[in-house]
Amino acid sequence: MSTKNNVLQALNSLKDGEFLSGEELASSCSVSRTAIWKAIKSLQDDGYKIEAVTNRGYRILSVPDKLDSKIISSKLTDNGNFGLQVFTFDSIDSTNSEAKRRAVEVGAFRDAAGNLTEKGKAAHLSVFAAESQTGGKGRLGRTFVSTKDCGVYFSLLYSPRGGVKNPALYTAAAAVAVVRAVSKLYGEDSSIKWVNDVFLGGKKICGILVEGIANFETGCIDAAVVGIGINILKNPVLEGEITKIAGSIEEAKSLNGEKMPNISKNGLIAEVVQNLIEFYGAFENSDEKIKSEMIQEYRARSMLTGKSVSVNPVAGTNGESYKAVVKDIDEEMRLVVQTESGEIRKLSSGEVSLHSYDFV
Repeated sequence: MSTKNNVLQALNSLKDGEFLSGEELASSCSVSRTAIWKAIKSLQDDGYKIEAVTNRGYRILSVPDKLDSKIISSKLTDNGNFGLQVFTFDSIDSTNSEAKRRAVEVGAFRDAAGNLTEKGKAAHLSVFAAESQTGGKGRLGRTFVSTKDCGVYFSLLYSPRGGVKNPALYTAAAAVAVVRAVSKLYGEDSSIKWVNDVFLGGKKICGILVEGIANFETGCIDAAVVGIGINILKNPVLEGEITKIAGSIEEAKSLNGEKMPNISKNGLIAEVVQNLIEFYGAFENSDEKIKSEMIQEYRARSMLTGKSVSVNPVAGTNGESYKAVVKDIDEEMRLVVQTESGEIRKLSSGEVSLHSYDFV
């Protein structure tokens, strides 16, 4: 074990209020005082806040909030018993892209009988999380800003028995999974903007992008890649018009005059993923009770119901923007709107705006 790790282990073993002197550390690690000083400096560079007091020594005040696959895994229950795996990265182009690369390596997730193949078992229920993304992706080719230390960015690779029947349902479940986690861990009631954004304090704190892995032989969607980005702390990189839309949990808490609770990124990811596994398992096993509860919660959290909106068809499709009032969200997660002429329409795609700018 390196001197740095020995020092960290020794400091972690201290009780509250206790210190370890440089001399004691040097003796226990069998190194010089200079080596101890270098180890302390290296730990501080890694994000550890270490207090040094003359004639007393050192103690750790706080540890860095770094992603740790072992910690995330320890908090998760693998209901499918397929060896749920967690992969973490300091930086990556996109966790969704990494999940899709792994999916390509799998080939067929399931055999003709619908059972997971050996490679399918290894990839199903895999989580990919990164400290930052250089090419974070949003809907319709947009960029999701993924700055280090400001949020969590992760993807779940999931291959349900029988394939993905309703992608919108998987997206909606992801939104509810985030809402529940934010409520449980941060004590904040957030809302959902159809179909894939979570808002808190009037601003978007989370974006969701669900992509399908198609099996061209069967014509089915074999697996879903569920990408989630949650803004925890205020992002200093964001400026200009985007700040009217993008926010963070920290900013919402400060609006209420509240302090941020000490929630680790590992804990937040694990809480969201555990919710996802419960929902997706319910879809796969035809558990109508859990499915219905998820849909009802999504509806209750909808920030659009009853509002007048502008409906903008997806780029590349026919149709012009029009005004409408949001009436409901149906069982297929379609947005039910009533146009100015009184016509009822059910939208399975497109974007809606509440103001002069789009929530994206």
